[in-house]
Amino acid sequence: MAFRVAFVAGVTPAKWFRVWNERFPGDPIEALPVESVPTGSDDALRMLADDLADVAFVRLPVPGDGVHAIPLYTEQPVVVVPKDHEVSAVEATSLAELAELGRIDDEAGRPGLRMLSVAPGPTGGADAMELVAAGVGLLVVPQAVARLFARKDVVARPVEGAPETRVALAWRAGLDEERDARVQEFVGVVRGRTANSSRMTAAETAELRAQKPTAKAKARAAEARAAEARKHPQKKKAAAKPIAGRTRAPGRRRGSR
Repeated sequence: MAFRVAFVAGVTPAKWFRVWNERFPGDPIEALPVESVPTGSDDALRMLADDLADVAFVRLPVPGDGVHAIPLYTEQPVVVVPKDHEVSAVEATSLAELAELGRIDDEAGRPGLRMLSVAPGPTGGADAMELVAAGVGLLVVPQAVARLFARKDVVARPVEGAPETRVALAWRAGLDEERDARVQEFVGVVRGRTANSSRMTAAETAELRAQKPTAKAKARAAEARAAEARKHPQKKKAAAKPIAGRTRAPGRRRGSR
């Protein structure tokens, strides 16, 4: 069965998939994108619980019961505004400035731009971007999400002081030994472990488990002898070749008096 990897919108696991495929060409990956932005992590965690995925890239927090998770990286929050909006003229903005833009102008009687949110569902991100482009409001999302649903008529700027989101890799607790070995191999790929430092593959683990105790002992002994030989290579002893007509090793002759 393929190794099933779910990932929420905005996460791009292609680089890890490439390393996995190079390292384990006989164990393909099945990519399972979760398109819903605000509830994507919940959906991915349900896939883990229902055994529809082996691991999942999610956004923290995740429930601690029955799930293991390792934090990977933080995401920069950005605000998405229409291309001709005043925020597009600056390199970055802040939450206070965005709040000021959203207030009602009492003198003119015009409402300010309201802060939008992404609706649940696979079309929520695209719908929110369309509302921004139409001048309905502003949208604060992780930079990766803004890049995923980017349009030519909107721009994104970093928001200073906004809470960051964090992406993590999660998997079910209590997996059997073979499945946990596969998961740990993928964890090693994501964390940047090299092939030499990677754990034993699932196939190798299963093969070792199937061996009889005596075979295991012999295999370990052979491996130990090979390791010792690598540490202390035997020095080749130069064999002295006998020279015809001589009964003793040649040496400096003592001069006659």
